[in-house]
Amino acid sequence: MEKRKYESKNRYLVSLLIATLVFLLIFAISYSISYLELQRVSNLQVGVGYDIFQDKLDYSLFNASICNDNSLNKVSKDLGFQGRIIDDLERRLGKQNENVLLRKQFYSLIELEHFEFVRDFNKNCVKPWETEERINTIFFFYSNNESYLKDSEEAGRILESVVNRNENLLVYSFDVDLSSNLVDKLERKYGVTESPTVVINEKTKLKLPANILEIEKYLF
Repeated sequence: MEKRKYESKNRYLVSLLIATLVFLLIFAISYSISYLELQRVSNLQVGVGYDIFQDKLDYSLFNASICNDNSLNKVSKDLGFQGRIIDDLERRLGKQNENVLLRKQFYSLIELEHFEFVRDFNKNCVKPWETEERINTIFFFYSNNESYLKDSEEAGRILESVVNRNENLLVYSFDVDLSSNLVDKLERKYGVTESPTVVINEKTKLKLPANILEIEKYLF
């Protein structure tokens, strides 16, 4: 009986060791994938940032036409893809991960550079009566703070639906808890005092948007 108990105990320890090794292996693989995604978004940010800065210099310094929207469309898609990767990294590595926060800071900078490009496009390339050609913009101020997270996620889902229903619409998302002077200045500029808040076409501010139609009625 003692021998059987000893063998059972050994089998238990071996099983525990195998389970631990499997867990560590899965964790290592998951972390490696997340790290590769982090490197991917870093490389993508450099590429997107370069494209935006280059296009802006083309028309501001070299007098190229800003009204060719091919590059704008490409950069806009890359920017959106980049944002989705950052969302995924937040889920994998955590919303307070130092590397993720650093990528988000740089992403906020690229968003504002892109927004400036879009604003110039609307001003110089779209006639006042051609509202269907004008690109709508929305600033989405959200928070990952536990007190505001549920409302921010709900507002994010509403905005996603609005984007799917409207072609000429770009949403720029800003984490109000991020250590960023740019985001702080944006909050002061548009009078943002709570999360979530959306600012539509730099004119209309909505706190806790309730549904799609509440946002859509302020679009061009």
